[in-house]
This record gives sequence, structure tokens and C-alpha cells, in this order.
Amino acid sequence: MRGQVCPAGPGHGVPVSAAYRVSGPVPALLHDDPLFLGLCAAFDDLLGPVVTALDCFAAYLDPWLAPDDFVAWLATLVGAGDDAPGAQAEPAQPGEPGARQRARVAGAVRGYRARGTAAGLRDAVAAAAGVPADQVSVAESGAVTWSATSGTAQPPPFDPVVTVTVAVPGGREHDAVAACARAAAEPVLPVFGQLRIETVRQ
Repeated sequence: MRGQVCPAGPGHGVPVSAAYRVSGPVPALLHDDPLFLGLCAAFDDLLGPVVTALDCFAAYLDPWLAPDDFVAWLATLVGAGDDAPGAQAEPAQPGEPGARQRARVAGAVRGYRARGTAAGLRDAVAAAAGVPADQVSVAESGAVTWSATSGTAQPPPFDPVVTVTVAVPGGREHDAVAACARAAAEPVLPVFGQLRIETVRQ
């Protein structure tokens, strides 16, 4: 942030940036006029929050620093709002309001880049189930084949069933974790795939 941040006045909690003052660029002669200085102070109080918001604009775009209401708006831009697939099934984070949504926004771009892959499916399930990604495994038959001679390559064996296994931490219900995993996995599963969710005790 440019300049100094100070309170707007006694009893006010609105931050005002000192980076810009209305009275700054005017001739020094006018600084002796109390009426002029009073008007400038009023405009400073009016424009201060705007200047501060512009100074902090980069922080507003950071899901870990932005205010809760702005994070909700960012989430709608990247398709990670509360109506996103699997969002409603995510377990609540006690003592951390909005932390799950901030994580969804922060990982949205990476998630879209990996969408449709085994890694993307694993990350989506792990985020929805509230477990680390290394506690989720994905078994699927994706493969490629090739041949040095045209037309002789044999297609690899194909199984449409995609099995997602989640290691459930102690104190969590298997059915609840499985529901979270299914809600997150079904929207990102390839159209030809069939989903199977398995849970094991960690």
C-alpha cells in the first residue's frame, strides 16, 4: 500500500490513506484558509476509503487476503461459489468461516487445468472430503498404445469403472465422507466413466 494508513477520525474505524490529500497539490497560500482546509478534510474523509481500496486492489484479488464478501464474489467469477459441484457437501471448518471457500477460489485455476485427469479428480475429491490429496487414490484404465507400423497398434484394455478410494480420518463417518467424495467426483468424471467410491479407515 502506498503512503500511511490512519484512522478517519475519532471514533471512526474506516482506514484513510495518506497517499493522497486533496489539499496537497494546491498553493500554500490557501493552506492558511480554515474554511478551505475544512472542505479538504471533508473530501479526504469521503475519498480516503476509495483511495485505500485502490491501493489494496491486489489484495482484494487474493482469496487469502480479501474480505469475506469479496471472496464470495470472486468465487462466482471462477465457478467456485457455494453452488459449485460438491461445495454443499463439504464438511464445515469449525472456527474457520470461509476457509473452505477461500481454498476453492485459490485452487480454481489449477483445478480447471487438471480437470478430466486422474490428478484433477483426486484433488477435487480431497478438497470436498476435507482430507489431504495423498489420502485419495484413483484407479482407472486410462492408457495409450503405439506401433511403429501404421494400423497395427492394438487398443489397450478398457474398463469404464473409475474407483476412488478415500482414507477416512478417525472421528469421521464413512457415509458422510463418501457422499462428499461422490458429489465432487461425479461432475468432473468423463461421460463414459462409471464411478465407484470406496472408503477405508486411515
